[in-house]
Amino acid sequence: MTDKKIYQNTIDEWINEEKLRTCGSESNTNYLKNHNNRFQEILKICRKFNPSRKAKVLDVGRSSLTVILSKYYQDMTSIGFPLNEDIGGHREQEKVSIPHINFDLNQCKNTELWGEEKYDIIVYSEVIEHLFTAPEFTLLFFKYLLNDGGIIVCTTPNAASHYQRYKHLLGFNTYKQIRFYEKNPGHFREYTKKEMIEMGEKCELKILEHSFINFNEAKANYKDSILNLLARFVPQFRWSQIIVYQK
Repeated sequence: MTDKKIYQNTIDEWINEEKLRTCGSESNTNYLKNHNNRFQEILKICRKFNPSRKAKVLDVGRSSLTVILSKYYQDMTSIGFPLNEDIGGHREQEKVSIPHINFDLNQCKNTELWGEEKYDIIVYSEVIEHLFTAPEFTLLFFKYLLNDGGIIVCTTPNAASHYQRYKHLLGFNTYKQIRFYEKNPGHFREYTKKEMIEMGEKCELKILEHSFINFNEAKANYKDSILNLLARFVPQFRWSQIIVYQK
């Protein structure tokens, strides 16, 4: 066996071990348990701004959230990596027969790749932090796909949460290492409220609302009681944030 083949076998082994850990059934079960509150909150927000069951909805990334949204909205589409490649723990447990657009959001700066279908709601939840491209490109892309008055519901971790500050204080890196399997990436970058607002304004999107929230109760009840109190009573220290943009 040549030296290159030995090295290639090592690389393949690393990728496969990670895929087993992050894309298996246990990962999927944990993901659903940890994110179910987020799914319900997003549905509530979508219905608040557009209660019509006939609204055209685009969900970024196929997951159990797609299933929940499709049970209310009758015209659902998802977008992201090809479904046979997108095998992360986030994937839906209950299958749905809705259209899916194969598109890598990291390629958004190439407008020739943009589609022409228009939507009333675009759900951009827990995705922006997984991209290595400038998020403004994705917001501009989604703005193009919106009907006038349409909204983008975006959720993402709060880069200034109490947990992130605590880890920094102890000298730990708040981000995990870049993953081996590129079709199930970890977090490349997380954002603050100020950054999320500035990105929307740069794309000339109207900010309808922004709020901090703890989707995951297990995280909200963090073992350190002082941090737990901060998260409960100081919104800026909560784990996640929701922002609604409008075209």
